[in-house]
Amino acid sequence: MWLFFLPDDPEPRGLLIQSVVDRMPWTSNFRIDHTPRKEIHLLKPDERDDWHAACGKAIDELLDLARARNAFPLLGKKRNEQFPILGAKFDIGIERSAMSLFGIVGRGAHMTVYTRTPDGMKFWIPRRNANKSTWPNMLDQAVAGGVARGEMPFECIVREAAEEAALSEELVRQNAVAAGAVTWFNISDERAGGERGLMNPGVLYVYDLEVGPDIVFKPVDNDIQSFHLMGVGEVKDAMRNGEFKPSCATVMMDFFIRHGFITADNEEDYVEIISRLHRKLPFGTAPGR
Repeated sequence: MWLFFLPDDPEPRGLLIQSVVDRMPWTSNFRIDHTPRKEIHLLKPDERDDWHAACGKAIDELLDLARARNAFPLLGKKRNEQFPILGAKFDIGIERSAMSLFGIVGRGAHMTVYTRTPDGMKFWIPRRNANKSTWPNMLDQAVAGGVARGEMPFECIVREAAEEAALSEELVRQNAVAAGAVTWFNISDERAGGERGLMNPGVLYVYDLEVGPDIVFKPVDNDIQSFHLMGVGEVKDAMRNGEFKPSCATVMMDFFIRHGFITADNEEDYVEIISRLHRKLPFGTAPGR
């Protein structure tokens, strides 16, 4: 692995694999160190008041060049959607689609939506469209999305709830319950839609929302093909069969643990599962940590 460093910061902020380092058209804004360990350094621009902004621009220019040279055919088109580089000592972001190339800690917010029925608790579970470029045809959270640069996790939930599930802002703000977070580390495969083998550490902020039986979910955009009301046993079977998007499976397991559906009495790997749902991330998520 190659460690990625920002200026004036002794702690690394990303993990790059060798094939990415080999293909990236590094500009003069970066320094490549092979010894004593493999490191990529974003160099500090000339001393001036706006050097923080210049650092972000240097990353943007590098990615523009990579696209122009088709260094990463699966990178996709440029989108005006920036995610923060967590732990950085100053405000700096990176284009969402390129985060995995640099192995930077990502942020997501997921909300599990459930209702109580005579047959027990049931969950509104969407299935992603088969033509999605990422995780096609897999089961998802009712509400989930990436937390953008400058955005708070709960505001992400409010926004995504309206966009994905047509839930009113008032309903979400009054009834959604913050329930902690899960930390995870995924290595991308062909289902992720981009380069394979990339490092993907991340934190997922978790929310619960109980709705009444009168609320019925229907797809509101092209990302979702259908919603299903599934019982605990059905969700467990779908997780065992690998039908869930991995990040969503971790959030569902966390919900089942918090609500007593997975316990030390019915799961021999109970402690191991809990520890992996809250694993230590390779980089700090706040300056100075």
